[in-house]
Amino acid sequence: MPSTEAFRSIDKSTFMTAQKSIRKTALQYGIFFSLLYFLLIFISHTYVLEQLSNESRKHRLEKEVESFQTIIANEMPTVEEIGGMVDRFQLLLEHALIVEIKDGSVIASNNVNQTKLRMVLEKPAGFVEISHGADGLLGLKRGVGIDNSLSSITILEMESGLAERSIGAHMTLLAASGLLLVVLLALVGITTYLALKPIEHIKDDMRRLQSGKQPRLNPDAPKEFSPLIKQFNNLLELASRRLDRHRRLNSDLSHMVKTSISANLAILSDTGSLPPSREDIEFMTSNLKDLSRSLNYRMSKADISGRQMGQTCLPVEIANNVISVMEKIFPDKSFRINTSLPNNFSWPMERQDLSELFGNLLENGGKWSRATVDVSISPTDSGLTIEVADDGPGIDPEAASKVMDRGSRLDETVSGFGLGLSIVSEILEDNFGQMNIGSSDTGGARITVMLPFPE
Repeated sequence: MPSTEAFRSIDKSTFMTAQKSIRKTALQYGIFFSLLYFLLIFISHTYVLEQLSNESRKHRLEKEVESFQTIIANEMPTVEEIGGMVDRFQLLLEHALIVEIKDGSVIASNNVNQTKLRMVLEKPAGFVEISHGADGLLGLKRGVGIDNSLSSITILEMESGLAERSIGAHMTLLAASGLLLVVLLALVGITTYLALKPIEHIKDDMRRLQSGKQPRLNPDAPKEFSPLIKQFNNLLELASRRLDRHRRLNSDLSHMVKTSISANLAILSDTGSLPPSREDIEFMTSNLKDLSRSLNYRMSKADISGRQMGQTCLPVEIANNVISVMEKIFPDKSFRINTSLPNNFSWPMERQDLSELFGNLLENGGKWSRATVDVSISPTDSGLTIEVADDGPGIDPEAASKVMDRGSRLDETVSGFGLGLSIVSEILEDNFGQMNIGSSDTGGARITVMLPFPE
């Protein structure tokens, strides 16, 4: 069967392989989304450039057609002269020029083959697109008025470097986008480093905490880590209180047991060979009973758990159960509960703690009430309020203030007011609650306990 150390080793190795670096994870996601962003930017820029290029080309073609049409209108050349003008325009613009005459003849520049010519003639007036290998050639075909000998004028792009210029523009765009991607990744890296830099301070705090140089983590942390640090500090505070309580209880128990044993040994030693007298036996019996009662009391205080993360209990159900027990212990007393909460209402608290709290409050009320003990449980904006009121003589303000003082305790070995209230006080201290002691409507004691919501 594997040893405990083996299980710890397995758990530790599993945890180490399962954990991930936040910085590396952020960089990985940053690189992925940056590449995706780069691709979207490149596609959108390409589309925009294509649209701008087409608009520019269309505008240029309109100007060229208008210019040629104006020259024709002003000079009114013959068909032979139009052929010379077409050749000159070809040399000047490096575009193809096609002129349709109303008699059906066509005058075209030398850079137009029959295939392109036939495709242009089939197109209606307006902007025309003709496939030319990988490029789409753009042209403008405009009709001429009926009082003119010409039928239409078409100027078609025939630039041999159109594809090369397009590739060059795309390469320039690609280089610019790549540069922007590098800058973006650098910004992502810097942002990740700066955003996670406070974790280094938390790690330094942890190291100082482990070395004993500071008792708690620094609460001055980023908003996202504040709840975690606060919970961790609360756990440290709770552990420190538990340790102090157990040390104090061990010291009290050691002193109490040693004193009781010494007293009993002294009586037995003084008798010699004679049997102990009746008075000595009664004294030792009383001494041992007090010791047993004190041991039980202090052990119940040692069972206080404090606030536990993930633990819940049912206050109304616990109160009813405790009342059932108290009715058997104090059959001549009436215990009444007043609450609007359902029995399945849950509260984030250790069940043992809340049971001890109700038990000590109701036992205290049962001891000192004349006839009635009223229990009230009600929710508030800040948490949960529990009130226990009796119709007894009440609690002296001086005794009440002594119970309320943190670290002060009434005499725990003598029955009387406050016997269980020090336990209640410590339970509330570990659960960040408060307790007020006052007078009830009938003149007895009213103990109000306020439990806050966990932060």
